[in-house]
Amino acid sequence: MTIMNLKFVLNEYVLIWNLLFQASMNPEIHAFKQNLWKNYRQNYHAMEKEKENLLKDVKNYIPSDDTVYDMVKKIEVYPKIYEETEAFRLSLMQVWDQNKKQILKELKELLRMDIRLYHVLVVHPKLEVVDIEGGKGKRVNSITWGKAKENQDPLEILCEIISSVLKNELKDYQSEYHEIVTAIVELLIENELYTRLSLKSQYLRGDSSLAFLKRQIYPYFLMYLGASKEECLNYMMRDKIVFDLDAYTYEKALAKVDLYTFIDFCIRNQKRIVKIAELEIL
Repeated sequence: MTIMNLKFVLNEYVLIWNLLFQASMNPEIHAFKQNLWKNYRQNYHAMEKEKENLLKDVKNYIPSDDTVYDMVKKIEVYPKIYEETEAFRLSLMQVWDQNKKQILKELKELLRMDIRLYHVLVVHPKLEVVDIEGGKGKRVNSITWGKAKENQDPLEILCEIISSVLKNELKDYQSEYHEIVTAIVELLIENELYTRLSLKSQYLRGDSSLAFLKRQIYPYFLMYLGASKEECLNYMMRDKIVFDLDAYTYEKALAKVDLYTFIDFCIRNQKRIVKIAELEIL
């Protein structure tokens, strides 16, 4: 089983498309876009519609008209943007390569499912782009990633990428229960995986709107992890989340199911899970 594989790629067509159609990352790009709108409006419109074709086969994509692409490459700030994007790509690739063995080991234990290859199409982090294409049923999927806070832990960025990939894999699965699926993914990747990689609890991270739901799922999530009743106490102390274990039926079988089955369990039992009010944050 291939749990997950990520390939970090810098493609100039993808970079330039995002420079032109995402929020302007600097005054020079903004001025250039205004000039395009005034003087090359037809080319600009045509290029915007090319996104689907571009992402369908990034490696072999050739634009029918490369006028605008060539113009962007001649902007004074473009070489610096390209250089900084390449440095960002190399930093992501390095942290993936350095931690891949442990990440795959942890993901095998946490997910118990296969995820196909994803191309991470790296663009400049100041663009603040997270764009996923593809999904189940496709041989190769891609995620456009250009997001990083200043001085952000590279492992945290990597966990955010993995979380986005997993959300994409599950986007058509139980889609009517989107919040439950998203909460479980956050618990798995942005909380538990990042905790294991960083060696300190990361359970206060994530979407604040899902915090209550995640706390309600947390006891069953520990059962899914295979924690014994005694080990649950250690997890509670580690994550500063407390619940009365005696108020729960210990679902021992959850430790042997895959992620899909755990999601199904939480959906089937959501009324029972969300009703319990003993959970609290220390």
